[in-house]
Amino acid sequence: MNRQTIPLKIIRKHFSDPIYCAGLILLAVTLIVFIIPDLMPVLIPVEEGFIWFCMNHAITVLYFCILLFSRRLRKGREGLHPFFLFLLMFLVSAYSLNRYFTIFEVSTTWFAITIVLCTVNYAAFAFLRVMPVPVRVTMFFLLGLSFCCFLYMIIYIGPYAILGIIASFFFGISLHALVPLLFCLYTIRLFLRSYAKKRTYKLAFLSGIGTTLLIVMVYSLIWRVKVLEMDKARYRPVTGDTYLPGWLNVAQHITPDFITERILKADMVYTTPDTWGASDSFFGIGPSRWNEGKKHDPLVMIAAALGGNSSMYEEDRIKVLKATYDSRYQAEERLWSGDDLQTTHVQTAARIWPRLRMAYTEKTVSVRNMRNAGRGRWRDSEEAIYIFHLPEGAVVSSLSLWINNKEEKGILTTKAKADSAYKTIVGVEQRDPSVVHWQEGNTVTVRVFPVLDNEERQFKIGITAPLSLEHGKLMYRNIYFDGPSIAGTGEHVDISFETPPSDLNQSGIFSKGNDDRLTAGGPYLADWEVSFKDEGLVHKLFSHNNQTFTVSPYRKELAAADIADVYLDVNNAWSKQEYRSVLALLNNKRVWVYVNDKMEQVTPANTDGLFEQAAEDRFSLFPFFQISQPATALVITKSVTNSPAINDLEEVSFMQDQENIERTSFIQVLKKWLGGNQHVMLYNLGGELSPYLRTLKECRTFRYDQGDIAGLQTLLDDHRFPSSIENDNRVVIETAGMTITRTPGTEVSTAPDHLKRLFAYNHIMHAMGPRLLTGGQESDTLVAEAAEAYVVTPLSSLVVLETQADYDRFNIEDSNNSLKNAGLKNKGAVPEPHEWLLIVLGLLLIAYLKYRPALFKRTDNI
Repeated sequence: MNRQTIPLKIIRKHFSDPIYCAGLILLAVTLIVFIIPDLMPVLIPVEEGFIWFCMNHAITVLYFCILLFSRRLRKGREGLHPFFLFLLMFLVSAYSLNRYFTIFEVSTTWFAITIVLCTVNYAAFAFLRVMPVPVRVTMFFLLGLSFCCFLYMIIYIGPYAILGIIASFFFGISLHALVPLLFCLYTIRLFLRSYAKKRTYKLAFLSGIGTTLLIVMVYSLIWRVKVLEMDKARYRPVTGDTYLPGWLNVAQHITPDFITERILKADMVYTTPDTWGASDSFFGIGPSRWNEGKKHDPLVMIAAALGGNSSMYEEDRIKVLKATYDSRYQAEERLWSGDDLQTTHVQTAARIWPRLRMAYTEKTVSVRNMRNAGRGRWRDSEEAIYIFHLPEGAVVSSLSLWINNKEEKGILTTKAKADSAYKTIVGVEQRDPSVVHWQEGNTVTVRVFPVLDNEERQFKIGITAPLSLEHGKLMYRNIYFDGPSIAGTGEHVDISFETPPSDLNQSGIFSKGNDDRLTAGGPYLADWEVSFKDEGLVHKLFSHNNQTFTVSPYRKELAAADIADVYLDVNNAWSKQEYRSVLALLNNKRVWVYVNDKMEQVTPANTDGLFEQAAEDRFSLFPFFQISQPATALVITKSVTNSPAINDLEEVSFMQDQENIERTSFIQVLKKWLGGNQHVMLYNLGGELSPYLRTLKECRTFRYDQGDIAGLQTLLDDHRFPSSIENDNRVVIETAGMTITRTPGTEVSTAPDHLKRLFAYNHIMHAMGPRLLTGGQESDTLVAEAAEAYVVTPLSSLVVLETQADYDRFNIEDSNNSLKNAGLKNKGAVPEPHEWLLIVLGLLLIAYLKYRPALFKRTDNI
């Protein structure tokens, strides 16, 4: 027979087999039925979801009956390949059942892809003789891999397999626990029936098994080494004046890779032997403070069984994740779950004032509860939480929540009142509120409740922000958020300009209109920007409540700097070349390095040693209170973005007196030092400041400057350093290269009210200074300033409640003498009292002139 006709003959043979073809069709139907609940979860109530499993199961049983009664399962009837179609249907049916009786949590992406490849490979074995030799080798390799995967599943669900046999009388549903065993047995049979005697294919099959075992062994070994490193760091002995809790030592010394992340998330997210089968649900992982979907990763399961788990408590592991992986959203405190929420659409509308270097952005966000319980009950409600990342100096100036399809605007009140109202209503009464709170590190948190099952909620947040001035260009960057899933989220963007921008450059997603308006539509993107040439500031002003606000360029004012001590805040972000270059500039000064939790002076003998020790730390927490002479001290720093924030450091303690072993809280010592209004010179060698330093900078703790080593050399040679020019009537917005000045008096407004909002926020931050951390009493003056400008600050929040009675109950009143919620249509020219008087007099004059003839005519008739 011609060798070229063999492939065609094999293909015709299978597709002329009615039972095999019926199996392919039923397998396709089974897959369609399986994915429908995932594609349309909102349309399928939870109670009805089990019906889709029953359909899967019925199709599987039907095909098994076809094979049984057609006697294709008998020896010599070539029933192996049709039987594998039955096994594939059985596997799909098992995963469908797993949705409602969870044995395996959601598989990680790599394992899901592996299972899909294995199943496709099983189906392809019917056409093995058609394939070229390299493809056959690959298929046998995958067959070995498949055997290992299903062998793992046998071990994982072994106890349930026994129960499956005992309870098999119940429509055979429990027999799904035997699916991995059947696959293992028939994988061996398939191997033996398919060229098993050929050495090449045999080696490929064994290589698949060997490679899988090698990966598992290497992964488990790395896992064990990292667990030991964590435990060693956790119990690191105290060598200096500062005591770091175990979790902070771990965060400071681990390498943040994907295996480390899984070790930290073990039990909370990933199934391990410790949590397998123990839960308050049917099976799986119990409740956790970590807000992330539960997952099943065989490598994690095996590595945890062989290499053990970290001994850290869950609370400590959450702190490490927050400080290492920028996972603060997952650690956010919740009153209700948000597991089934999905962000469905984002509407971004922005107004930019190029000649004032500012913008106002409104984000209208729609969030849907994808769960369909078919009941719409309050106990099925979920809480939506969003963390918005704002540019430096930006402030939230509006909030709206749609209640009964009507937009309800927020009211500004103190943070304490807003928090009390939200927690009372959400935690006890379970009705409609929304609130936005200020957080450290240029972020705000928006909470929306309730999002009922199969329903959608909508809220809008407005942000007043300065533009970023970079190398002669103004940058407007998207204000992104962390929140419910953005898979499939759509976005529409509309950007308008007060004056036409020059040399406009935008991301490729935008199309430009005739009026320089930029629009875009498509999938949600967190990272996009618009830039244009800076043409300088224009003299415009905004006037309100007998105060006038104007903008002007910011120019650094250099003051004399008699620097005696230089402190190097060295960590893993520094290179050795940078370290040596900086030291070369400091020959005539005392130089100190903070290493091993104590301050060490640099000498020729220990120069390199101090660097090697300090550079082992992934981040540093420089103790500014250990600087003996702040007025003549310079701190040089370089940071990593992911590190602890100040509110994470409550457990850190410091030994103030070597003769007294009693320790004082690191935060308390820092707060006391800040209370002395110290202003240390801080020079940033580049990059974004760490959350710790960024918060201290917001407190106006530093005389701050940033640049490269050449810029540092210039400052040192000139014995000068930038001084703070902020006061009660002037704030600096450094990123925009401008200052905003407040003067008494009233003039005609030519600028938007956002000018006052930016001034108020930055002035409050400047005025609070150390009190931002020291917990000093709220200043009535600052609270009133926030209320007048209607901005969210550490003292104030915006809240939306369901009824006026709710506002009255919590003593939340709207100010009549405020700017109210900002808006895109607001022009900002709010009339002053005397202007209102002129307007009223003008209207009366117009009415008099219009109706005067009629009045005179009536008088003549009389």
